[in-house]
Amino acid sequence: MKALLIILSSTWKFAATFPLAVYVFQMSFFETILYTNIGGLIGILISTLASKGLIKLFNAYGLKLFKSKKKIKKKFNKQNRRLVILKNKYGLAGIAILTPVLLSIPIGVFLNTKYYGHKKISYLYLLISQITWSFVYTLFYTAIKVSM
Repeated sequence: MKALLIILSSTWKFAATFPLAVYVFQMSFFETILYTNIGGLIGILISTLASKGLIKLFNAYGLKLFKSKKKIKKKFNKQNRRLVILKNKYGLAGIAILTPVLLSIPIGVFLNTKYYGHKKISYLYLLISQITWSFVYTLFYTAIKVSM
């Protein structure tokens, strides 16, 4: 049951799962790596399918819904600006690196699908980034646990 909870929680918010796995459930290093990466992979797969579907729906129906006789200016708020800066300044590597840490997996995969979905290797970058951060987080939290 605890493995299933770790897998499900790491599909959505990857970084928040490690303290739960290491401290609350007392999982070993390898259990934590295994379950969080399975959850992250499932999250990437589900989010990719959902993102592709949402983008297709918006391209097909969204433009018709938002058309009006008045010309509407695009509104840029603080969050939109940050995402554009992230995409322009850091590109695919920045999105892949920040997805498990700052962004959640669904948001990072959506950005990846929207801007770099035509490159199949972009999903491999997300997976490699997730595995790397999994090792970093697990080493960090197990080192703290041992020192206590």
